[in-house]
Amino acid sequence: MTGRLASIVVINHNYGSFLATAIDSALAQDHTPLEVIVVDDGSTDDSAAIIAGYGDRIRAVMKAQGGHVAAVNAGYAAARGDYLLFLDADDLLRPDCLSQALAMLEPGDAKVQFRLATVDGTGADQNMPFPHFPPGYAPADVLRAAARSGWYPWTVSTGNIFTRSFLDQVMPIDAGTVYRSPDGYLSKLAPLYGAVRSLPAVLGGYRVHGNNAWASSQKSWSADVALRWLAFDRVLEHAFVTAAGQRGVAIRQPLLRSFQSLEYRMQALRFADPATRPPDRRHRVVSDAAQWLVELHPFGWAGSAARFGWLLFLGYAPRPLVERQIRKARTQTNRSPLFKALLSLTRKFE
Repeated sequence: MTGRLASIVVINHNYGSFLATAIDSALAQDHTPLEVIVVDDGSTDDSAAIIAGYGDRIRAVMKAQGGHVAAVNAGYAAARGDYLLFLDADDLLRPDCLSQALAMLEPGDAKVQFRLATVDGTGADQNMPFPHFPPGYAPADVLRAAARSGWYPWTVSTGNIFTRSFLDQVMPIDAGTVYRSPDGYLSKLAPLYGAVRSLPAVLGGYRVHGNNAWASSQKSWSADVALRWLAFDRVLEHAFVTAAGQRGVAIRQPLLRSFQSLEYRMQALRFADPATRPPDRRHRVVSDAAQWLVELHPFGWAGSAARFGWLLFLGYAPRPLVERQIRKARTQTNRSPLFKALLSLTRKFE
């Protein structure tokens, strides 16, 4: 597997302040053969000049702004590799990322995923690597979790290397239906098409700078965030159920709720305008969470019980206190020492 062409596709829109770091980290990989493609999605900053400065060391795809999904589709169309990594332009890779990750792959696999460090806008490590893979987390564990809930521990775009054999079956993504988070779409479907291998090593960095989709600034959070992600979760679930039927993969019906879905449901109940939120009740979320805890406990009993406690806090603690803690948790880089210590403690038992 390690002697075949790999493609790193850098996805950029107005990230000129971080773009060179991302491209340099891609070019510094110790794996060969390698191609680096930069897709610029209609940037209006200095990104075009930065890209041009690399000359023929990279291949540039300059397109009108069409959104993240369209940019990923364009990168896939341009790439020639047997393996593709979609690197967000504000993130970075360690030099041995490809060589370590590709060494795990076997014929017929869908992807290999690895952990990322959380870094701030200056690149300083925040000592919060993610996601946490349980010890010995195997492809069979991934498929088992996906078949029961449509979810397993996966990371953001930069932490995944997808095989061409998988992507050719699901790409290009229909941007009219899957209107955001192409990495979430690909990761959700991957176990239906082949083994998903999880590498506990930290092989890259996810940069938190206040404008991320997944982890953003405190000021950007609102109940609309929860509502948007709940709506998109329904899109992904429909895609997953449809693909499972087409692939003949037996899945639980109805699927158990993922922890993220439970979390957003409770946030919507506490903070969204009743006229805009889906019909739901706090006791229903708690009931679904109890079923999730008993049947899945994907973070181990201690870690899963701690998250169940977090849901109870979201549902029943005073609103000002809940909102303050949601904002702190969402920033990734501004969590209290107590929050970090408790999260670290639960992971010792996962």
